[in-house]
Amino acid sequence: MKFMITFNHIDGVWEALTQEQREGHVAELRAFSADLAREKQSRMVFLSPARKTIRKHADGRRTVDDGFALPGNEQPGGYYIIEAESWDEAVAWAQKGRMVTGSNEVRQILEMNM
Repeated sequence: MKFMITFNHIDGVWEALTQEQREGHVAELRAFSADLAREKQSRMVFLSPARKTIRKHADGRRTVDDGFALPGNEQPGGYYIIEAESWDEAVAWAQKGRMVTGSNEVRQILEMNM
């Protein structure tokens, strides 16, 4: 089974870390990335903080806005995709990849023939 695991960040958390905490986070991230590449042949994809939200309205209009599509201060920072034998294995990878405050979301990728 394939899973997408997002890593979500809370606005302001990185900025509040000390330099020592940031360096520790980067070291953990490098180690996790190496494990991910070695064990799952996958890599993390980081999203730029720049964004636009495109909405199609019921009346057919389309609008383009700056900012997030969903309200809140926790937003996706990126993702990785893995092959796993089970949800439990995918969740274990998500837990390993959660280094600072925030969340990871695990979603199974459904492959459809269309």
